[in-house]
Amino acid sequence: MRLPLGIVAVVSLGVAAQAAACSSSDSTPSAPVDAGVPEAAPIDSGGTDAGGGDDASACAKDIDVDGLYKHLACTGIESGVAFKPANEFWSDGAEKSRWVYLPPGAKIDITDFDEWVYPNGMKLWKEFKVDGKKVETRLFAKGDDGTWRHTVYRWNDAETEAVKKTIGELLPPNGTRTSTYEIPNTTQCNACHDGRKEPVLGFDAMGLGVSGATGMTLAMLASDGRFTVTPPTTTITIPEDSTTKAAAALGWLHANCGHCHNDNSGAYALYAKPKFIIKPSDIADAGAVTTMRAWTSSVCVAANGLNPDGGTAIKIIEKMQPDNSLAVILSGQRNPEGTDPDTRQMPPMVTRRVDTVGHQKLVDWVAALPDPCN
Repeated sequence: MRLPLGIVAVVSLGVAAQAAACSSSDSTPSAPVDAGVPEAAPIDSGGTDAGGGDDASACAKDIDVDGLYKHLACTGIESGVAFKPANEFWSDGAEKSRWVYLPPGAKIDITDFDEWVYPNGMKLWKEFKVDGKKVETRLFAKGDDGTWRHTVYRWNDAETEAVKKTIGELLPPNGTRTSTYEIPNTTQCNACHDGRKEPVLGFDAMGLGVSGATGMTLAMLASDGRFTVTPPTTTITIPEDSTTKAAAALGWLHANCGHCHNDNSGAYALYAKPKFIIKPSDIADAGAVTTMRAWTSSVCVAANGLNPDGGTAIKIIEKMQPDNSLAVILSGQRNPEGTDPDTRQMPPMVTRRVDTVGHQKLVDWVAALPDPCN
């Protein structure tokens, strides 16, 4: 039977054992570097916080100056509910798991179905496994004051403990991993997440409503009464065009590029021409691919820049010519391990490997587009 939000729905991380580590001599929160900055109120509200008793006492001492816990075990992750968006952001082949916590009775404001407003006390976690081992878990948490805070927890080699880490890290090639894997610093996270009204990616109408979403879906949230109003729909379909390849390509562009390439004031690529985000309002009425921003702002539209290979003018998406489409070129190349600053790529940071499967969806769609651009 499906458990409601706020009830344990994921395998316990051995919280009690991990929380004991919170009381070690190095876990007492350090004094702020700038004594003039007040200590933030703790992001709490997240379930059991290590289950009470001595463990809860240890976690009470584990709060850092930014209001976040220094150890993942104290964040309440055991109270999260698993979910997976229909289209996922590429993370250099890492295996990802996601959980969400909503406080009991809390509702998501979907008055604007395109841009949800999330309740105070909400938390989202995303775990990354590389070569089968847990490497990092990222947390986004909305405090009782309405402020979002986020951080990264770095797992030890034994996968028994994850400790807060904000400065980022490069993991060199090792074993089956042939390229560097990058753990971002907290500032780099902002470049992607600040492109939405609230810094949440994947846990929204497009992430949870399109076929392929699993765990806590749009329909489940609606049936659990987690919305302020009745949603206009609980299933969303990305429309197709005559190629029958558009939905896959545009879904990939939305998940990997839309958070930056949109009209929101905080979007990293606000002033770039392509708008790859898909909003439910773009497709709810006509249901035609030609009404979508990813189509109208990109296909047969001249790019701001020049062809990286020849200096001649180039279109963002050139019909029938993927090799002469800037979106295809940039998504299909990477700066070689940071050695060539002139090599442009998309996404522009925290990725060292091309998503060959997703990139091929874009290539196949562009190659199949009929009627060349004028």
